[in-house]
Amino acid sequence: MDPRKLRSRDRLFSAVLALAAEQPVSTLSVTQIAAAAGVHRSTFYEHASSPADLVEAALTAELDDLRALLLEDRSDAASAVTAVTEGVLRHILHHADIYRRELVDGGGSLHAMLSRHFRRTTLILLDRRRVRIDVSVDGTDAAQVEDAAARFLADGTVGLIDGWLRRPHPRVEDFIAVYFALLPSWWPHRHSAA
Repeated sequence: MDPRKLRSRDRLFSAVLALAAEQPVSTLSVTQIAAAAGVHRSTFYEHASSPADLVEAALTAELDDLRALLLEDRSDAASAVTAVTEGVLRHILHHADIYRRELVDGGGSLHAMLSRHFRRTTLILLDRRRVRIDVSVDGTDAAQVEDAAARFLADGTVGLIDGWLRRPHPRVEDFIAVYFALLPSWWPHRHSAA
């Protein structure tokens, strides 16, 4: 991306995340976000079609960076998955006001965004053979089982995150303790201090 466009995108991301931490995404306007970012409305539309799309893009960019760390990590899969899981949780806590408001018990756009992101990460790990799902189901091919497992992990993880964020003082180590106890044995993870 051209450096000027990248600077505009970063300013828009920063502005929209700051605004979304203070008020529901549905109440944000393009004019408000562009003004906070110090850019023209037309610049906003070069990066997103709506405030909700821009919030998702900003959060997804951070999650994509964490996914890249996971894919670059050459340690064993359990260590890599555990480290990135903890990173994702810190990302969510950093933006807790946004996630609390926009996950809304499975009905919000961020629930779907997180689920897609986690599912895609699982499928990439499977494709790169970093993870194996040693589960067979009579009459069901391996690809269907892998897709079902990716969806199961993604939606279950987002549901747990939603509940965890509703606690008065969510802590990464509390989530990890419950999450790792509930994960299926075929999913790599290692308990570590958060």
